[in-house]
Amino acid sequence: MKNLNKIWGVGLLSILLSFTAPKKSMAQGGYVSDQEFYDQLQPYGTWVSDPQYGNVWVPDVDEDFRPYASRGHWVVTDYGNTWVSDYEWGWAPFHYGRWRYDDYYGWEWIPGHTWAPAWVSWRHGGGYYGWAPLQPGISISISFGSSYRVPDNYWVCAPEGYINSPRIYNYYVPHTRSVTIIRNTTIINNTYVRNNVTYVAGPRVQEIRQVTRNNNVRVYNINNSNRPGAVNITNNTVNIYRPAIKKAPDARPARVVDANAYRTANPNASIANRNNGAGYNRNNAVKLATVARDNAPNNKFVRVNQPNNKPANAQPAGRPATARPNQPNATPQARQQADQQKQQQAQQQRQQADQQKQQQAQQAQQQTDQQKQQAQKTRQRGGRQGDQQKPQQTPQPQQQADQQKQQQAQQAQQQQRQQQAEQQKQQAQQAQQQQRQQQADQQKQQAQQAQQKQQQQQAEQQKQQAQQAQQQQRQQQADQQKQQAQQAQQQQRQQQAEQQKQQAQQAQQQQRQLQADQQKQQAQQAQQQQRQQQAQQQKQQAQQAQQQQRQQQNQQKQQQQRQQQAQQHRQAAPPKPRPEEKKPDQR
Repeated sequence: MKNLNKIWGVGLLSILLSFTAPKKSMAQGGYVSDQEFYDQLQPYGTWVSDPQYGNVWVPDVDEDFRPYASRGHWVVTDYGNTWVSDYEWGWAPFHYGRWRYDDYYGWEWIPGHTWAPAWVSWRHGGGYYGWAPLQPGISISISFGSSYRVPDNYWVCAPEGYINSPRIYNYYVPHTRSVTIIRNTTIINNTYVRNNVTYVAGPRVQEIRQVTRNNNVRVYNINNSNRPGAVNITNNTVNIYRPAIKKAPDARPARVVDANAYRTANPNASIANRNNGAGYNRNNAVKLATVARDNAPNNKFVRVNQPNNKPANAQPAGRPATARPNQPNATPQARQQADQQKQQQAQQQRQQADQQKQQQAQQAQQQTDQQKQQAQKTRQRGGRQGDQQKPQQTPQPQQQADQQKQQQAQQAQQQQRQQQAEQQKQQAQQAQQQQRQQQADQQKQQAQQAQQKQQQQQAEQQKQQAQQAQQQQRQQQADQQKQQAQQAQQQQRQQQAEQQKQQAQQAQQQQRQLQADQQKQQAQQAQQQQRQQQAQQQKQQAQQAQQQQRQQQNQQKQQQQRQQQAQQHRQAAPPKPRPEEKKPDQR
């Protein structure tokens, strides 16, 4: 019996564990079609039919959402810098396809078929790292070229010392400064090639260790998860769902909104919010999602696609097709309601089983009480007959009659004992059944308790891991703060040294300027003195010339005066007699 109970308990436990164990995804060991994107992302956003890019996905996110910036951080892996997203759907849009910012629908994701650690462009300079999502149709080689121009609102910048911080989002530079920083950076064109596939690697780990002043920057391994979900890090491993994607011609979203029709009908319901750089209008995004998920969709905007007859997920040859864990229209609320209904049904079934057990126990107790009452009545009747038949001297026929009565009483007692034995046997069987049922229930409860303990242990382990992670994070933060303080001190010292150097240079420049000004002044003074001397010389020469001229004029006047005086003297003096001419003798 004990062995049977053990076997029964082990079997029940294995059955319960088989129901509670997580199911493996069909992606393990094979590939999936791009229908996986449509089905898995449907609960977290809205599929929109874009006339240029086809089916694009608009996520349900916060107003300040930005790809490769919100709710995630960078880690170094074998493939280079890898984006680790905290979103449940982050395994797909940040590692396949491209992002673009639409003037009406805001950030939208265009599916792709090649996995990468991140589809971004990297730059570095001035103590900052900057990165931006690669636009649709831009290859890695084109992104490295000088002709590729990234829109200003795509860039995200952070100080180089925090590039591998789990909380890097606390150190992002405001958008208005990012534009200025990016103009003073150079492109990082590092790549990683594996299986003939080229990936954008971003800054090398040696460079990160140098700029962060941390030689213990870890290089993580990448492990393939079995099912879609958030990316998580365990010890030295990044666990991420990254199946090989094969394009299926019949893949399509369950519901898709016509981009042009919705935009024409709702011109003032733009989801893009350029006043916030490249932000979101949350109310308009909710309006779009409500229109797409309405139970009675408007066929002017929303196209409802019927499920394909073929399995949505392609399987390699020889592998059986399995059902999808999540239906296209399944939302987290619908799943919660289904789980609640299942729990309610299980509780009702347990209550019914308990009621049946109680009823059976009451019936068995009533039967036992009835049997006891009948036995007591029979004994009382036998006792009365014995009192009436006291030992007297009676005739022989009376003795025979008494013997017959005794035999009849004995037969009645035997029949009663047989009935009681049968009832006891039935009760024993029922008790055994109840005991088995109780044992099964106990084993089930034990299995549930074991499962609960296991879950509690897992929860405690996760809690311990979380606490350890928090401690490590705190330690890292303390180390980072210490490094930051050291960096700040070094920067302060460098700044002081640079300031002193600048002051010395400025002093030298000022001294040189003063010397130059003095030389210039001396030269000007010398020129002025020379000019003054020349002017004085010229003035003296002019004065001398004037004096000479005056002297000459005076001399001329004196000569003239003398000449005049001489003439006047000549005129004033009597004329001298002329010598008489000898007259001929008149004799």
